[in-house]
Amino acid sequence: MRGTKEVGFVDHPVPEAAMELAAGALESREAVEAEIDVMLAAVREFWQQEPDQVMRTISAMSARCTELTVHLHRVEGQRQWRQVRTQQVERLLTEFDRQFKLHSRMVELRRQDLELLK
Repeated sequence: MRGTKEVGFVDHPVPEAAMELAAGALESREAVEAEIDVMLAAVREFWQQEPDQVMRTISAMSARCTELTVHLHRVEGQRQWRQVRTQQVERLLTEFDRQFKLHSRMVELRRQDLELLK
């Protein structure tokens, strides 16, 4: 069963928010948090997707989170941005790492299954 956009289904490997936010721009805390929310919604749906597709999605979103981390570090003197980086973006990067490991293992298991069928 696939979700809908209202419940978190993302139909493109790169979240719309990640495509629209200009490199280097930190519009507002709300805009950055909205982008993070889109990525979190995509993570919730990973279990329904093929592992290789999840890995591509993680690649795109992880790159965007790294970009956000760099830009947030540049404005770290402002407490609100530091909290977004440490309490949200870095946690999301940790989750991407965990998900990538899980899904890469699924790809390997499928490869092994195919080898056994030969």
